Amino acid sequence: MREYSKISPKVWRSPRFRSLEMDDSRLFYLFLLSCEHQSSAGCFRLPDAYAAADLNWSVDRLETARAPLVGDFIVHDAATFEYFIARWFRHNPTTNVKHRQGVRRLISELDSDLVREAAEIELEEHEESKNVSASASIALSGANDRLAGSQFLNGRRA
Repeated sequence: MREYSKISPKVWRSPRFRSLEMDDSRLFYLFLLSCEHQSSAGCFRLPDAYAAADLNWSVDRLETARAPLVGDFIVHDAATFEYFIARWFRHNPTTNVKHRQGVRRLISELDSDLVREAAEIELEEHEESKNVSASASIALSGANDRLAGSQFLNGRRA
């Protein structure tokens, strides 16, 4: 269980979030982002009855609130009760090798192929974009850094 979860204040200005017509859908989405079942991988198992009890809702109300979220906001497998929050790694990136290993382990433990594959794909896309950004940053800093281009650091003495 996570002790905290990051929720950007920008969520309230998000056109996607604001496009949700039902307040229950907005509340359920915020619940999924911050509930005690959430993991650092953005995916977790949460039976409908547990979620309904946490929210003090009926299961029917929960299902109605969830329906508009499936696809653009969440990946949900009703057979395994598992969820993945779409765009999770954009807002909650892995911070180091051990964190990444832990996230991969959590994803690998999912029963749902649908949810596991969605999480794996997003994690890979995040890692690829992070590597491209880091490589570009190193290349740019080396090209613009007078010290990195100096004769001293390139093995040539003046």
